[in-house]
Amino acid sequence: MRFAYQNPDLERRLASARTFDELEAALQEVTRLVPSFLAPGIYGRQVYCKGLDAVIPTLLGKLRLPTIELEPSNADVCVLATRFYDTGGHSKVAADICAKLGAERVTIAFTDLYRQLKYRQQINEDRATSRFPRRALVLLNAQTLIEKIIELHAILSAMRPSRILLLCNHMDIVAVTGAWAFRSVTEFIHHADHLPALGATLPFSRHVDLNYPIHMACLEAGLAPTYAAMAVQRPAAPVAPARDGRLRIATCGSLIKYRQPGRYRWVDYVRAALQAPDSELIHIGPVDDAFRAEVSTALAEAGIDPARYVYAGVVPNLMAELAARGVDVFLGSYPTSGGRANLEAMAAGLPTIVAHDPDAPPLVPDRWPLPQFTAVSAPEELPPLLARLDELSRSARSPAALASVEAQLGRFDDYIAGKALLPLEDVGTLPD
Repeated sequence: MRFAYQNPDLERRLASARTFDELEAALQEVTRLVPSFLAPGIYGRQVYCKGLDAVIPTLLGKLRLPTIELEPSNADVCVLATRFYDTGGHSKVAADICAKLGAERVTIAFTDLYRQLKYRQQINEDRATSRFPRRALVLLNAQTLIEKIIELHAILSAMRPSRILLLCNHMDIVAVTGAWAFRSVTEFIHHADHLPALGATLPFSRHVDLNYPIHMACLEAGLAPTYAAMAVQRPAAPVAPARDGRLRIATCGSLIKYRQPGRYRWVDYVRAALQAPDSELIHIGPVDDAFRAEVSTALAEAGIDPARYVYAGVVPNLMAELAARGVDVFLGSYPTSGGRANLEAMAAGLPTIVAHDPDAPPLVPDRWPLPQFTAVSAPEELPPLLARLDELSRSARSPAALASVEAQLGRFDDYIAGKALLPLEDVGTLPD
């Protein structure tokens, strides 16, 4: 299988474990794999764990946990995750799911694989304003991974959910193993698009892709995936440029997306973007002093006023921030671009430019089959593109272009509602 991660020794030890201690040690090693996935030969190149996945069904037998067949529906939904975070697309997708289904139908179960959560943290939460409306929240508290799997199986057996949405971290072997016993109603949501993820090759009731490039890979792998895209807030109208003579470029993403190795540096694209004297770049998201210093130095060396790089910080609503600042064009983070932020910009009617390194790992470049989306491969391609901004803006805001984005957003709504989704007409191919 293309894009496959292999670890024969760990696969063998998982399969051959005969004692509690042997199995627990192998399970623990699985959970510690994630940092190694940032290696150049893995990141963006390996996303399937077929060998490890093949062992998952045998774990139920080792632990004497029965498979339980249930009837699927939206009546009683369990969102099964490792945990959620304050920022990031993974947590935003979970929030969208909870909001669309409604609190009365949702239970959230956290495996707390890395022992970061406590019930005491939930006591003071205002349930009425929570990003994750739900009927109940369950935290697994068992001390070992084997006991966590047994605990999860017991909880799900008691709940008997009619739908399990598996939205766990890459190597959450507790969530994947526990959910496998309820696979008749479990849907694997493939959001780990750059890293190996347990469960992607297992035949759960549904394999759901949120990201367009990973969907191309999953189709190629024969996994019968459903492309659900993602949900973002619909704007009342496309973002209107400020029209005060200043070109406003926006970018948004977590800091790590600007610090991954690439053919160029982020500041190379910044200098190219700010060649026009009437332009400014608005950075939405967290930064630190080292990032500010790097940008300031690079701009000063190029004879560009560093004050034209504006820091907006973390904002609660990207689309509202783009509108409030009268942004003209969106520039995706580089070297790693964020799919959700790009989709929000396109939904706002903004031309969206994303830099792709020609030699980048095949699953890293963000791609969208939308008319607002333009890819560049070098900083010098930016100035002539920005010189055509009026043309790009008219195209991005055309009724046909906005309808294309709406069709993308509508897929997620239909998926959560349990409706059948039409296959995409042309998903293209991935580079070698």
